[in-house]
Amino acid sequence: MIMLSIDKFFAAIKNGRWQNIDELSEKLGISIIKLEELSKFLSERSLIAYQEKNRKIRIQPLWRLILPEEQCDPKATVTTFMIPPKASIDVQSTHISNISNVEVAVSLRIDKKIREVTIAV
Repeated sequence: MIMLSIDKFFAAIKNGRWQNIDELSEKLGISIIKLEELSKFLSERSLIAYQEKNRKIRIQPLWRLILPEEQCDPKATVTTFMIPPKASIDVQSTHISNISNVEVAVSLRIDKKIREVTIAV
């Protein structure tokens, strides 16, 4: 089933490190050709970085934030909100500023390490 393969795919790359296409293909039980097609598709949509020459992929850092974690800190804040242009909000002890001229949708998982986020488009 394709959904199971997609779930497995994102679970395998969510650590953010570069993954070798051949090794990932074997690990996921997906043909190399299908994995390359999927990688090109997701890369064109900026979900992953794909080095076709080196045959490696990794998830884009922004998308790592929205993938579920097995052991999520129960004190972490998980939230999604809209920030108007040139506006700021505070979520727990984190200050988030949108210095762009457009409204942005933001999804964050915030723990005690993040104190400020600035968004510019």
